Amino acid sequence: MTVDVSRALGAEDQRDRIEKRFADLASRQFLQHAARGDLQAMAEQVRSGYDINTPGVGGVTPAMAYVSYVRPVRADVLARMIELGADVTRPAANNMALLNGLARVEDPGLLPALLAAGVAPDTRLPAIGETFLSAALSEGNTELVLGLLRAGADPALAAGDGRTPLRTAAALGNWIVADALIRAGADARQGDADLSALAHALATRPPAAATPQGQAHAAVSRWLSEQRPPP
Repeated sequence: MTVDVSRALGAEDQRDRIEKRFADLASRQFLQHAARGDLQAMAEQVRSGYDINTPGVGGVTPAMAYVSYVRPVRADVLARMIELGADVTRPAANNMALLNGLARVEDPGLLPALLAAGVAPDTRLPAIGETFLSAALSEGNTELVLGLLRAGADPALAAGDGRTPLRTAAALGNWIVADALIRAGADARQGDADLSALAHALATRPPAAATPQGQAHAAVSRWLSEQRPPP
């Protein structure tokens, strides 16, 4: 099982640049094990005292470097790193954490691997106040958002700026997610007491009716009409 994160972090296969990121030999050796997919060697190195969150240049951790520079990225290797203690929310100097990059990855095998490794659906990214779900939503990764909801993510958990997933989805015109959030129990009145923001978003550039987004838009419109019956 592999995950292609070239879109996520804009990197090409640059394994040689790992040495420029990490001055210490231990980190370079660990990443060599990861590049080979040697899960046992990775675990043995950590058990021998290696700190898997050792920072390199710019605060980049080995897990960040792995998804940035190694191709192909294997979900099982990434999961093992997390099991060994890799911090998925620790920010680098640019305030991006591992989950920020992974929120862009459109791979059906990624989320199961992360969940199996212990990443909670409601994981919050402290540097910018996002949740894993809100980050995926902002990146337009609809399938990941839906997967997180199926995995039990709180549909009402607001990001650091106070905006709920439903308000974000409506503002972005992602009606598939908006409909799923409502079905999952999100309170549309949270932050939008009279539902005016939702009504405005629905009226703004509605998608083509025959598309999946158009069908979801119609479903949300019907739901709104039931909440705001005409006088």
